Amino acid sequence: MVMPELFCPLLVIVSYLLGSVSSAIMVTRLWSGKDIRTLGNRNAGAANVARSVGLLPAALVSVADFSKGAIPVYVAHLLGLGNACALGGAVAAVIGHSYPLYFRFRGGKGLAASLGALLVFTPFETLLVLPVLGLVYLVITGSAVTGALVSLSLLIGLNLWRGHPLIVALAPLVLLTTMGLCTIPQAIFDWRQRANKKRLLAYWLSPKDETAKRERVAVITDSIASLPPEWRRREQIHMVPLALILPEGVYRDGVDIDPRQYYRRLRQDGLAPKTSAPSPGEFLALYQQLAKTYHCGVVITPPSELTQTWEAARLGANMAAEHFLAEVVDSRTAGPAQGFVALAAARAVASGANLQTVLEVIQEAQKNVGFVGVLDTVKLLIEGGRVAHLHHWLQSALRLYPLLYIHQGQIRLIGMARTKAKAIERMIAWLRENLPGEGLSLAVAHTDAFEEAAALEKQLLSLFQPDEHFVTELTPVIGAHAGPGLLGVGWWVNAEQTITVWRSKAWCSRATTSSPRPSSTTPCGVR
Repeated sequence: MVMPELFCPLLVIVSYLLGSVSSAIMVTRLWSGKDIRTLGNRNAGAANVARSVGLLPAALVSVADFSKGAIPVYVAHLLGLGNACALGGAVAAVIGHSYPLYFRFRGGKGLAASLGALLVFTPFETLLVLPVLGLVYLVITGSAVTGALVSLSLLIGLNLWRGHPLIVALAPLVLLTTMGLCTIPQAIFDWRQRANKKRLLAYWLSPKDETAKRERVAVITDSIASLPPEWRRREQIHMVPLALILPEGVYRDGVDIDPRQYYRRLRQDGLAPKTSAPSPGEFLALYQQLAKTYHCGVVITPPSELTQTWEAARLGANMAAEHFLAEVVDSRTAGPAQGFVALAAARAVASGANLQTVLEVIQEAQKNVGFVGVLDTVKLLIEGGRVAHLHHWLQSALRLYPLLYIHQGQIRLIGMARTKAKAIERMIAWLRENLPGEGLSLAVAHTDAFEEAAALEKQLLSLFQPDEHFVTELTPVIGAHAGPGLLGVGWWVNAEQTITVWRSKAWCSRATTSSPRPSSTTPCGVR
């Protein structure tokens, strides 16, 4: 039997556990199968759910989050534990919401939970200030910080004027302080990653104005990256397709060709496709289009040893230099690993980075991405001439299944097996030996091998705990060289740590093209 004097500590503990139930994460996963902490501004709150998932799931999240703050206060009053205990339970719920025990301590800001508690403490006064919060937050500034400061300060004044007990009247101040303390790690992150710290306070208090003013950096890659379309749209990554040359005509990779029919022809008809990089004119046309809404851009390409894409992007950048600055980066990898480099750049841009900082983030990401795969056939790879240094080995492997690794722009052989199942086992063993169990992003990739990819995904998720993952079919251009039946894995280790690389260095030490350097007054230059 619980002693009465233990009711209050017990309430605080249970309130924290209740607050740790992140409705934003759970509803988003059930609704879309995604993690809200990888969408939008990555905040596990109702506003981000509304922007990234939809209004109905956001409404469900709002009700749940309000309830997390309201229940401890209601239960404390029901049990006669007093206002101090009720406020302690509300504070614990807000902390649980911000640092959820069940979700690796990555939660939201706690504003909805705070409002839920205040609605039980002072329902009339809280309802009066809610329209003020909505006006300041959603209409004027777009800042939850400013909305909370204005509305909760007004609520404190109303509570004092209405004669509520001091602890009840100051409850908004206590909860506001709690939310502020919980956001200190995010504030430190923002401080480190902002090149222009004078504008940081303005960004916190009125992100709508600052978003309109800040420089805009476009992130561009090509179809080799094989990013799922929904990921490209969500992360605002622009894609330039390579060309697939077939007897009947030229097709844009991943755009206007039917992969099922294409792979059937590869398997059955002895089709011998050829591929071509995008032309400089294609890149120039994209740069001219992007110049209408972006100040500059970064282009992430496959290794220059394997394709002419890097050279075409660079020539296009030179032609567009007067109107649009494009920095072209050889990712030194391909497939989903190249896609992860583009994701790193896009997420740095979304966090407010300028072009120089995006290049820093890309360089850091390149150290932590990779791709390994098992081929079902080596015939097309040999005929394509992109593995001259492995020609002897692969010729002897025509009846074997090679395990290949893309490293520093080269395709390297790291093993062979007599059956594909054995080769996949060796690949999984290699991944277990070389990758951490968690703190990484994974991509299962294939060429017309859906069932094998699904089985591999299941195996990997039983061995690793990735922060995010996806399954993608590699584009037909890759299939033209790797053939049908390829099964591979791309990874990005410590994805979150990559985005914390925000060091100021001289522009010329990071530039990767011969484009003219911007002056310090141009939007994409060094501040």
